[in-house]
Amino acid sequence: MQVSELFDKASGKLPMVPKVVQELVADFQRSDINIDDISTKVRHDQVLSARVLRLANTARFGGNRKVGSLDDAVVMLGFDNLRVLVIASGISGASANIPGFDMKRFWRRSFEMANSGKLLAKLARLDSQLGYTCGLMANIGELVLHVAEPEKALQIDKAVDGGSDRVATEHMVLGMDLSEVGAELARRWNFPDQIQDAIREQHHLHDPLLAPPYARLLGLTTFIVSGFNHGSSEADMLANLPANLLASLDIDAGKLAEQISALQESSTLTDDLL
Repeated sequence: MQVSELFDKASGKLPMVPKVVQELVADFQRSDINIDDISTKVRHDQVLSARVLRLANTARFGGNRKVGSLDDAVVMLGFDNLRVLVIASGISGASANIPGFDMKRFWRRSFEMANSGKLLAKLARLDSQLGYTCGLMANIGELVLHVAEPEKALQIDKAVDGGSDRVATEHMVLGMDLSEVGAELARRWNFPDQIQDAIREQHHLHDPLLAPPYARLLGLTTFIVSGFNHGSSEADMLANLPANLLASLDIDAGKLAEQISALQESSTLTDDLL
């Protein structure tokens, strides 16, 4: 099966990220980002505006102060938190109501990848927010498969639940893995090339130095999140980390050891921004 065939079968059924979210994602890549422009675009999406205000009024940000102005809320959250909220809100909202798809489970895993990717990006001296987005989007190709080939998607999910490796099972059933599909969906959603490349190459790490840095980051994130979700202890994780990936990302083993408890927590807890 070819990637184009899946998209042909899903034609007219695929969820779309709202245009305002696509525009905001592009804006966040600019060096001359303007807070007034961001506020104006956020205001055009009622759901996003409500989420921004709700988050600004949580104890985490607002304390006892009540924030009623969207402009004040945007300033209070700051660009980093706002960017995460925009991306997560746009993607999760776009992918609602896909029959047969365990959305709660999917987003739990996606946020585990996102939060862990963000922390590991800091250790690798990469852009932590880009690391978050790559983690959030890492498995997005599953959405296309559940729309285009629901029976095959459930077959793969059942095999994985029984202990099979997901990538190997995808190749067996589809003749490819869903990273190619995810990269194409990211392209159609107008996400930056770095995110597309990271999704596409995340499983092609036989020689990590030949892969883009954020693909290496996803490979390491997947290893850690999967390990902790299958019951690995902190000691076991530290003893079995892939040395080639750590070296290719120039992550200091000592600094990673200092963060291993935080990584275990981020690998098993969902994000609170939604």
